Amino acid sequence: MKKLSIIQIAIFLSAIFLFSCKDENRILSSSTGKNSEIVVVANSNIWNGNTGATIRKIFTELDTLLPQPEAKFSILNITHRQFSNLLKAHRNVVIVQIEKDKNECEISTKTDLYSSPQTILFITGSDENQIVETLERRANKILDVFEHAELERIKNGVKTFENSELRKLVENKYGYSIYLPQDYDLLGDKNEFIWLGLNTTKGTEGVFIYTYPYTDKSQLSLESLTAKRNEILQQYVLLDKEPQGSAYMTTTNYIEPSYKTMKINDEFFARIRGLWEIKNDYMGGPFVSYTTVDKAKNIIITFDGFVYAPSRTKRDLLKRIEGIILTAHPVKK
Repeated sequence: MKKLSIIQIAIFLSAIFLFSCKDENRILSSSTGKNSEIVVVANSNIWNGNTGATIRKIFTELDTLLPQPEAKFSILNITHRQFSNLLKAHRNVVIVQIEKDKNECEISTKTDLYSSPQTILFITGSDENQIVETLERRANKILDVFEHAELERIKNGVKTFENSELRKLVENKYGYSIYLPQDYDLLGDKNEFIWLGLNTTKGTEGVFIYTYPYTDKSQLSLESLTAKRNEILQQYVLLDKEPQGSAYMTTTNYIEPSYKTMKINDEFFARIRGLWEIKNDYMGGPFVSYTTVDKAKNIIITFDGFVYAPSRTKRDLLKRIEGIILTAHPVKK
């Protein structure tokens, strides 16, 4: 059989892609690209100027709540001419254009334009000064667009390949449903605490779920949630080390965790991100937790995810854990 050259294969794939995009009922190709990677389409004069510097500052800002600071996103710059059909399938795209007649810089997003799932951010302004000013003013919202998109992809992926037995176990114990990866196991279940996770030669990751009585709003402060976290982990997450109970998981106190409140499906949640360590040992890593109040039962419920991966970067591992946690929702009766 005659072998096809790389160019012939590219033309063939492009033809399929174009054929699938003829109408609104088209079947889109699956998006490409690595986790937390963004393709920035901007010509060299823009990328090497203030606009490019601002984009790099926004997306590659170091995440200091990781053991080794890592950029929030990885970015790849290409020109408009290089933005071919194959590259158009990337999961995250930013397109920067200069249009002299623009009165103000416009920023808009489109999803699943060339592939699925896909998020494209369009930035159009009359000059660099106009674009830079707008980017700086809306930096947090721009970051949120791609953070949300990454988490949604993770959530959908976990739901597709889940451990349904563990989901049913959590539903029966807490009245909440959470989608967990197929390779997760039950690692601990005692009283109001449960530990679901994965142990491999490369490290450990997992989700703790625990509840306790709700009395007042002060329990939802950063200080109160951290104190309760430490109390519960000291009781249930122990290393097999003498004397017994001397080595346990706790929240690192030399870097203050971040704290954010939000509404998810009209329910209040408090999110904490920070670093954990094993008291009297040398293990540590990042964690993220989401806490809400189950008003029907008058209890607080926390979903707490952690990563231990000493030989690997942690950004995408922690983001995966956060996506898993965000699948949690109360079971409808």
